[in-house]
Amino acid sequence: MGGRRSWFYWKYHIVLSILSVQWKGMNCQESVPGFKIEAPAGVRVQRGLCVHIPCSFTVGPGFTLTRDAIGIWYKGYNGFQSRIIAASTDSSQFPDTTNGRFIFTGKVSAGDCSFSISDAQPGDADRYQFRLEGPLKYNYVGTQPSVSVTDLAELKEPDISPTKDLIAGEEVTLTCTAPTNCPGLSPTFTWEGSVNTERTQSHTLQHQDRNFSYWSNITFTPSPRDHNTILSCTFTYKHGSAKANITLNVEYTPLLNITIPGGTGESSSLIVREGDSKEIYCTVDSNPTANISWTRGNSPVGNTKQKGQNLTLSLQNVTENDTAVYTCTAQNQRGSNSRSVSVSVEYPPRQPTICVDKPEGCLPLVNDSVPEGSTLSLNCRAESNPPAIISWIQNDPLNTFSENSILNVQVTNDIVYTCQATNRYGLSNSSILIIVTPVQKSQTVFLIVGLCILFFTLAVIAAVLVFIWMRKKNNVQEDTKEMPKSDGDVIYNDVENIQSINNVSYMNTEKTKRDKDYSNLYEEVC
Repeated sequence: MGGRRSWFYWKYHIVLSILSVQWKGMNCQESVPGFKIEAPAGVRVQRGLCVHIPCSFTVGPGFTLTRDAIGIWYKGYNGFQSRIIAASTDSSQFPDTTNGRFIFTGKVSAGDCSFSISDAQPGDADRYQFRLEGPLKYNYVGTQPSVSVTDLAELKEPDISPTKDLIAGEEVTLTCTAPTNCPGLSPTFTWEGSVNTERTQSHTLQHQDRNFSYWSNITFTPSPRDHNTILSCTFTYKHGSAKANITLNVEYTPLLNITIPGGTGESSSLIVREGDSKEIYCTVDSNPTANISWTRGNSPVGNTKQKGQNLTLSLQNVTENDTAVYTCTAQNQRGSNSRSVSVSVEYPPRQPTICVDKPEGCLPLVNDSVPEGSTLSLNCRAESNPPAIISWIQNDPLNTFSENSILNVQVTNDIVYTCQATNRYGLSNSSILIIVTPVQKSQTVFLIVGLCILFFTLAVIAAVLVFIWMRKKNNVQEDTKEMPKSDGDVIYNDVENIQSINNVSYMNTEKTKRDKDYSNLYEEVC
């Protein structure tokens, strides 16, 4: 057993001696079959950043990589005689001379000789050689990676995502990712833009391959005014910084503004004189582009012209029929919006109409006749804009009444009344002729007089009948008291009868005279 170990030891030193001699001027991969290394011939790293150099190697036939194998990277062309900058073992055997900036990241027993450089410095620019130690020692000189350190002017910009469209009023979070995964970098992020930049948060994540990810989130709610504005993210660390900009594309419901040429701002009303022409502008701000239309009530208006996101409504030679509310509507896939303008056409008074106020309404009265002494309530109406001032004029005698649409008059004679309507654009008038008819005696008076006469006549007849009845009654009573006894008595009685008849005739004459006096007095009273 001891003899075998001696033989192996002797053979191992012979091989190393041969390799040492050949390393001075020959490629070991050519002279020793199986010992190969694969690594990039050259890498570039920006100052202060990091770079990962992938590397793999193999050993020749008959040689095995054990778990105790150690990989070492040297700086410089002189191989193991130069300074060690990274090793696969702990620093107790190979002290760290780079303050942890150079790290052996590969697994030697698996043939991985990768290493990384962080916080690269100008002095790191050089060639590097890999050496295998342990039971087997070998310098791989076939490939010596060359590292160059560049200036920070070429620092890559950070990445801002997502870049999809934003929606006004909906909260969104954007991420700014640093352009490096170097460990120990500790960058800072700064957000700038029109949006609220107070809600930001930075993050660091270490991966299994010892690399790091650095990013910052910003959360905000975009508004229409943020559309087409710049949002920037600046990535800063101790040796420099880099900045990225994006233009925000914010989608929002259309915003409308109605203006009138010569106006001072948005208008909701417009006064136009009859016969004039006006234009009304509807200016739309939207993203994406909106469809714009003018309507009057629910009916579309055709006299429009569009230029970009402006739709102009033209009102030509306006009349009172053009008085209405006009609405401009804009719509896109984010919603719709509308604004309205009230158009009022002003004109002089039209010809007034005159009517008489009655319980059943205001009825027309055209050159009609009315009974003498009648009281009328005349009402004058005239279409106009602005409303007209109403005044009344009578012709005989000439008189102007106060400004009031209603005139109360008592008609005693034929007369003409004129209603005059006036506004700032002109005046108009209408007249009415009122003819008076004489007042006829009332039938009631005749009825009362007739009743009085009838009553008087009936009273006289009743009195006469009563008197005759009483007279006859008295005569009967006297005849029954005493009958005549002789001719003298008869004569005497006849004389008394004649006297009585004369007295009755006298009484009747007096009664008739009194009745006539009463009748005349009654007629005067009635």
